Amino acid sequence: MRSAALDIDADVDWDRTAFGLICPDAITRHLGGQILGRLEENGFAPLAWRCFWHRPEGLDAYYERNITKVWQGYLYRLADRVFAFGPMIALLVHDQAPVDGLGSHQRLRAVKGSSEPHKTTAGTIRGDFGSINVSLGLVHSSDSAAEARREAEAFAGRDGFPAGQDPADLYALLGMLEGGRPAERRGYDDVLAGLRARVVAVLWDVLRDPARELAGKLLAGGTAALAAPGAGAQLADLLPPDHPLEPVLRCEYLAGHPGIDLDRVGALLLAYGAPLDPWEDLVLATSMRFEPRRG
Repeated sequence: MRSAALDIDADVDWDRTAFGLICPDAITRHLGGQILGRLEENGFAPLAWRCFWHRPEGLDAYYERNITKVWQGYLYRLADRVFAFGPMIALLVHDQAPVDGLGSHQRLRAVKGSSEPHKTTAGTIRGDFGSINVSLGLVHSSDSAAEARREAEAFAGRDGFPAGQDPADLYALLGMLEGGRPAERRGYDDVLAGLRARVVAVLWDVLRDPARELAGKLLAGGTAALAAPGAGAQLADLLPPDHPLEPVLRCEYLAGHPGIDLDRVGALLLAYGAPLDPWEDLVLATSMRFEPRRG
């Protein structure tokens, strides 16, 4: 039996209620329940929620301002990539703390932490749980009452949130979503080091002794050495001339560095029997646009 719908005009105090997302990367990393707990610890109680398994129909409206005034086309394609990755929870959270000082939306922004990893601080969601980059920031929340109202309707429709939900059910849902696959533990450095090691393994039979020696030294240094700036270029310099995997090794997959078409990389690696997995694809694609957390 379908629950009654929440009237987002009559039933919601938007000055004290924010629209938020527990994003696909948070669920993939098994952090959804912990993030929800952190919100509740700070006085933000879940009021209503929905799980989205696919790209929401209202995503264009959700990103309307960014599409028309801020973003270049590639950023919208990147957002599509993130939302297509896996399930997410759209929710409304009501601020139950006393009205004092910061407004509810500003207070929630402080709890959430900066979208840029190098600016996050201890005690914030993104700082404590380790957001990977701006796109893989674990959680989203609206910045104002007007934005919260607009985003809620754009994402879920006027009657898209059921009324009278029990927060225990949300924790149970998150547990089921996260229990459906192993927790993803790899950050940017882990992904890059793994990619480089896999490419070297594919090429092992054609590598000359200097390349094998360098690869051994990097492997002995662990993730930090394999993911170090320039390590891929050092290996690429020792490949046979014009090898098709040379640019895959040479690329740093970082904003501000020469880029590479990741779809072509994926197809090339698949031909060698060493494809990118979906998490690697997402981390590298987003990190080529937004500086990631390192180390």
